[in-house]
Amino acid sequence: MLKKTSIAFALAVLLTAGSACAQEAPNPPAAAQEQSSNLWLTDPELMFQICRSDLEGLGEIDGKIYVFGHKKPDTDTVCCSIIYADLLNKLGYDAQAYILEPVNHETAFILKEAGVEVPPILDDASGKNVILVDHSDYAQSAPGLEDAKILSIIDHHSAGTVTTGNQLIFDSRPLGSAATIIWLRYMNYNVPIDEKTARLMLSALLSDTSNMKSASVTTADREALKALTALAHMDDVDAFYRKMYRESLNYDGMSDSEIFNMDVKEYDSKGTHFVIGVVNAYDEQQATDLAERMKAILPDEVRAAGVDMGFAQVSIFHDDLSFCYIVPSDEKAAEVVKQAFGDEGKFDGTSFVFNPGFSRRQVLVPKLTDALAMNPAE
Repeated sequence: MLKKTSIAFALAVLLTAGSACAQEAPNPPAAAQEQSSNLWLTDPELMFQICRSDLEGLGEIDGKIYVFGHKKPDTDTVCCSIIYADLLNKLGYDAQAYILEPVNHETAFILKEAGVEVPPILDDASGKNVILVDHSDYAQSAPGLEDAKILSIIDHHSAGTVTTGNQLIFDSRPLGSAATIIWLRYMNYNVPIDEKTARLMLSALLSDTSNMKSASVTTADREALKALTALAHMDDVDAFYRKMYRESLNYDGMSDSEIFNMDVKEYDSKGTHFVIGVVNAYDEQQATDLAERMKAILPDEVRAAGVDMGFAQVSIFHDDLSFCYIVPSDEKAAEVVKQAFGDEGKFDGTSFVFNPGFSRRQVLVPKLTDALAMNPAE
């Protein structure tokens, strides 16, 4: 059984959702309201069955379930694939985690520390039962996804381009990491979290929130951090994050193109297609060097991707340092940054420098999308 604090937190989440629904429906009799609100206390097993009813709605699933995240896999997308597949297996389903491309140095370090094998690579999703984590865009997903049966999407980004005529579980919440959503689902389904799973969840949360310094961090993320730190038996989270961050800066044997493409995503705004690659740096000297190197290769990367423009986001997020260097691929891309941010960023001849830095997901993509929407492609 879960600890009382975990159950209480899950109760709070569910009651909040229930309150929102109640505002839109006629008020039931007071006695019925009291009976419903006391179900967690009087019949917790029934409440957990109610929480699991979304799985029942999927009906019989014929064959294995393939769980995977986006291309250019980061720690959140890989760990979430593993822990959500494990959750489904514990609930009696046949599920397996996959990746779409090789993992980066940070993720490889985390999986090795947790004693978990790297998932196999999925080349084609055609005809398969699939669950998407940490994304909902065809451009970021597996080949053949249009011909797959999508059972569920677990994400913390904006709604993407993936559509389906089937009923599905769509759990999208504006939280710091997809791992936090899955942490909540573990509690709602009343499935205990073991030490290995807690370590993977915690690592994903730390990675996607830059050690909880990102503006995207919510109360749910902070509570997840507390619970998972205890379950993972981790004495010094900051020290572990520093090791993770150092690994994320390991570019040994990599070309500048490979560095840019380590964490690149494609987007569209009113017919303008663009890419953003995120690169981490330890200090301003390394950030400046990486920005200049990204500037040199961006035109070729834009052509190779077949998009209209591109941006490199060179970020420093550790301890008390927070910077973003936004490198545009050309003058047109630079004008989009100016329109999106006005005078917020200082242009140094190569990059627009922002202090403090910000999230690609929460700040950069929405601002660039809005700026491009004002001048749609002809």
